[in-house]
Amino acid sequence: MSHPTVPPFEAVFLFGRERITRELLYTEFEAILDGFIPIPDFAGTSVKAAYVQIGPTLAVTGLVFFLVSFDEQGMVDRRWNVPLQQLLGSAGTGPDMGAGAVRLVCYSQCPVAWHQKNLWDPSMQVGNNSFIAIRDAIKTNRLGFVVKSTKPPVERSSREAIAPHHSKEDVAREQAALEQRLHDYYSAELAKQVEQLTKEQSLHIATLMSQKQARLHSLQQEHQQRVLAYQQKLQQLVQDNQDLSDRNKILKDTLDTQAAKVEGMREYFAHKLKAAQQGESSQLQLMQENFALELDAKIRAATAELREMLDMREVELFYRHQNESTLKEEIVQLKQDNQQLLKNSGDQLLGRLVKAGVNLVTFLPGLGEVAIPLDDIGVYLEDPSAYAARKAGVSESVYLAWLAHHQLPCCNAVDARGKACNRGIPIIETPLEFHPGESDRCAQHQSVALGLVADSRR
Repeated sequence: MSHPTVPPFEAVFLFGRERITRELLYTEFEAILDGFIPIPDFAGTSVKAAYVQIGPTLAVTGLVFFLVSFDEQGMVDRRWNVPLQQLLGSAGTGPDMGAGAVRLVCYSQCPVAWHQKNLWDPSMQVGNNSFIAIRDAIKTNRLGFVVKSTKPPVERSSREAIAPHHSKEDVAREQAALEQRLHDYYSAELAKQVEQLTKEQSLHIATLMSQKQARLHSLQQEHQQRVLAYQQKLQQLVQDNQDLSDRNKILKDTLDTQAAKVEGMREYFAHKLKAAQQGESSQLQLMQENFALELDAKIRAATAELREMLDMREVELFYRHQNESTLKEEIVQLKQDNQQLLKNSGDQLLGRLVKAGVNLVTFLPGLGEVAIPLDDIGVYLEDPSAYAARKAGVSESVYLAWLAHHQLPCCNAVDARGKACNRGIPIIETPLEFHPGESDRCAQHQSVALGLVADSRR
């Protein structure tokens, strides 16, 4: 006799510090998504959650591990759009949680690539296993699911299965047949358990690999930022050194000119003094005093002129910096106004598309397919390269340099005659691994560049 298909129970579990902190019916979670119920405890945070489908015997049949962000009022971010039930419809398999292998969607096992960033991998460590925590919470049944009791069929013992009046040969044959059936049954069960254990270990390995990749990505981004900071600092030091050299040269030329003038005046007054030595001693004394006064006045005038020139230069630089700061603030304000206009002009249509489940996806070199949130459309349209660079975790100049290298992987080193090397080099696949001045050079010119950097540091 066939039984009608019973729809599964649906629940959403919210995690905090790797533990389940709140259990919700799916209808309650939908009310939170619609903005009717806030959760102040999660205001301004991104929370790990799990969408769970449960069978009539309280055995888990499907899991989606997803991320959900809350605003400052405790409401779900209106840009959040993860089709939980649709993802579960095309999910892979996971561990056995009481009703066979569950359907599982997580970061390492996502059927739709552009939703992967909104998922997370469950913990499978001893003492902190997300699957065990969910199973235990469902067994507690704090959400009040109605459970249908099932009674396992009563199996007859081997003695009852053997007719008491059979001959010894019949009994031996039936015992051998029973042993063979038991052997086949337990062999099949063991094969299923081995297959399930293999799937669970594969999932565990995949989660560990995704965690390792996330850590590696973080380290690569940190390394890229440090290398860029060192390069900028080196460029600044080289520029400061050049400025000091130029200023020293100007001051040296000015000092040489003033020294020549002083020497000429000294010779002039020395000649006058020598000519006046034949006169009276009083006149000689007077001329000596005049000489000293005039020489001191000339030196003070020259010094004052130099100080005035330096003060004017500093004032000019100060006003120039102020004008640059004002212009930069105006540019930022204009960009924000432009982005706001773009957002308001198409907000209603795009909002309806997003609510209907339509995602705006574009292909960015080095990143692949990227879903663009509604609030980021203006930023992307204004400057796609800057948007791609920010998504890749590098500066725009590094991203553009990587894009040129990816389109034409050749050495960009230029010799003293201005001729480019143009030797073929390996392609750097991601912007995060690309270092301008190093990754776009062949092995020969990389060693030359490293030698120049070492010499400049000494």
